[in-house]
Amino acid sequence: MATLPQQDGLDDATGRIFGRTEFSKHQTRHLKILNQLNANGAMSTSDLWKAVGKGEVTQRQLQRDLEKMAADYGLDCNPRGRSKVWSIPKDSRPRYVLPVLDQNAALAFHLAEGLLEEILPKNLVGALKPWVAESRNLLAQKNPDNPWYERLTSKREGIQLHPPGVDADVLAAVYEALRAKEQLTFTHSRAKGVSVQHTVSPAGIVASNQTLYLLAYSAKHEDYTTYAMHRISQAQRSYDPATLPDVQDFLDYVAWGFNEFYASDDEIALVVDFAPAVQNKMLEYALADDQQTQLLSDQWLRVSATVYETSSLQAWLLSYGNRVRVIAPDALVDRLNALRQPPPPPPQAG
Repeated sequence: MATLPQQDGLDDATGRIFGRTEFSKHQTRHLKILNQLNANGAMSTSDLWKAVGKGEVTQRQLQRDLEKMAADYGLDCNPRGRSKVWSIPKDSRPRYVLPVLDQNAALAFHLAEGLLEEILPKNLVGALKPWVAESRNLLAQKNPDNPWYERLTSKREGIQLHPPGVDADVLAAVYEALRAKEQLTFTHSRAKGVSVQHTVSPAGIVASNQTLYLLAYSAKHEDYTTYAMHRISQAQRSYDPATLPDVQDFLDYVAWGFNEFYASDDEIALVVDFAPAVQNKMLEYALADDQQTQLLSDQWLRVSATVYETSSLQAWLLSYGNRVRVIAPDALVDRLNALRQPPPPPPQAG
């Protein structure tokens, strides 16, 4: 018999069912049934009987198990002719999934929910809803008189846009191609509305600024191409093998090259002054390991650090407006001044 794990995460209903040290025969059957329904969706009583094993239980015993599980786990039962079809309700709490949650894991889900809702498309956040619901239930049970965990929250700076949705069938096709290491064929709409069909070797998916991107790898050019997944339609596996570099190469590209423009392959000696209103953060955070700070006579804070000049660095410096003074290097100062310069007015008619 299987030994149960730590019981702390079980709610009262499940704790009463799995309250002993080992699984009984009917508890083992319950887990088999739940796993079948979780994997296959709706199943008739006869199909479940075949899946669980006719030699282990009679059809009448299985029927009694299902009726009890309908009460204990909230299984749905719908008639189909003379048969009954059983299923797990959508978004139900996965309290039968092992290992069960403890308070630390529940708190992690509670804190992650808000952050994930801000950075991931709804398709992926929705898959975590049962776990989040289970976490809330556990925390409420363990802290009935003082919901202190509700006092832990997060807030992102800046304007947050609502992310575009990704077609669920597209997402499933991309994941399956990645899992099977196969090429993927899909239709991609460009920003101006022109649709183009591609067959690519999918290298991975990146969630960035509330958008999902598919990264495809070209063995011929030894480079990656980025596709916004909300612009992909009619995706399917090609069943042809994909040619890909190792995972570390993909992760290095995401870390250093994804959606990033490098003005130079060499690092620069950045010197920038921060106004008093915005300098506190630079006293607590660092741009690089060698960062140095100096308070100037006008109370501005001079920050010096060795960094790469990227489009993200430029955008970050520009976001401060006139609250920063970029001192060096000269080439970066010129580029930022050009970006700040408004376009010339249109020519006057006549």
